[in-house]
Amino acid sequence: MRWRIALLIIGFGGLGLVLWGAWPGLGPFLAGLVLAFLLMPLVDSLNKLLPRLLAILLVYALVITALALFGLYVAPIIVDQTKILINAMPGYIDVIQKWLNQTFTDVQQQIPQDFQQPITEGLNNFTSTAIGFIRDIIGNVISGIFGLAFGTIGFLVGVFIIPFWLFYVLKDKSQGMRAFYSLLPSTLREDAHRLVNIVSGTFNDYVRGQLIVAGSVGVLVTVGLMLVNIPASTAIFLGFIAGLFEVLPIIGPILGAIPATLVAFFTGQVGNLELVLKVVIVFVIVQQIEGNLLIPKIAGESTNLHPAIVMVVIIIGSELGGLAGAIAAVPITAVVRDLYIYLYQRLALGVSPLEAESHVPSRRDEIAAEKRRQTQRSLKRPALVQEEVKMPSPSQSVNPVGTLPLYDKDKQETKNK
Repeated sequence: MRWRIALLIIGFGGLGLVLWGAWPGLGPFLAGLVLAFLLMPLVDSLNKLLPRLLAILLVYALVITALALFGLYVAPIIVDQTKILINAMPGYIDVIQKWLNQTFTDVQQQIPQDFQQPITEGLNNFTSTAIGFIRDIIGNVISGIFGLAFGTIGFLVGVFIIPFWLFYVLKDKSQGMRAFYSLLPSTLREDAHRLVNIVSGTFNDYVRGQLIVAGSVGVLVTVGLMLVNIPASTAIFLGFIAGLFEVLPIIGPILGAIPATLVAFFTGQVGNLELVLKVVIVFVIVQQIEGNLLIPKIAGESTNLHPAIVMVVIIIGSELGGLAGAIAAVPITAVVRDLYIYLYQRLALGVSPLEAESHVPSRRDEIAAEKRRQTQRSLKRPALVQEEVKMPSPSQSVNPVGTLPLYDKDKQETKNK
């Protein structure tokens, strides 16, 4: 058993090194893994009514239809508005700088002569630094997108492979899990099964919840901006941007509001503060809906992490892995916490696998619900057993009274003797 565990550790360690070296080309497979998490419950549900192959094909047809509609109606708007924003950004920056300089000049006239020079120098330095920071962000985002899309041949090849890879993942999920468990010693299979439940459950709930919330926020922002007289194409683009930033907890909604605020500032005339105020109100209302309705009802508390911890791990993730690291930091932190709790319960306290899993935050509710279902089944079982005993089948052997099985009669006779 020890040699088997050692071989597994060596095998998974070598696989980890290979994946780390091939990381630049694995982006499409990560996207495919996310799609697998999202589509697997739908495929499993349809599989109860249809053969699994037909269920997968039906889901593929739905996804392709949705992508086609997005490509026909939404993608052109996003592309056009992105070009407009990129071309207009240098002019926006120059206008902002001139507007700030004029504002500083007006404010400077109200400041005593002795304080004007240090305040002016400080404001000028702040303006130059802020504008340079904005330019760097725009350049890094654009170069990062193109680098991600065209960085490696493996990435481009992976894009064409993903539909076929995803098909086999959805089709052969059960066989793959059985093959994985068969590699492990029999004494470790239940623990492995529960650890897989913890990891997959946390990622599944988090990814699905965040994407549904992001889509809902994007729609709400689009409708809200159209109501305050933002042009429809611009509103769709800004809603799409707001939805993208929603994948970042806590700070994503703030970042998503910045592009819409800047566009409102330049709409009509420079410094359109009235429209800016309306846009801010739209985002405040959307965030109230998100915080009080969408997250509790759709995303739920899938990670159960304190907001202060979330902000710290997002910063750490962004430093280690950029934008992808910031997005993945929260679910990874939740998974590490849950695995630690499970292993501590099993190794330090010696509780059963089921009891250890019931202490994991992301699995606590589901395990409690499963226990309630088992209790209900156990309460129904005696009534069914009693009914079967009272009405035995012709092949069943009973005592002359016909109410007790033979083994109960034998026990009673032994007791009488």
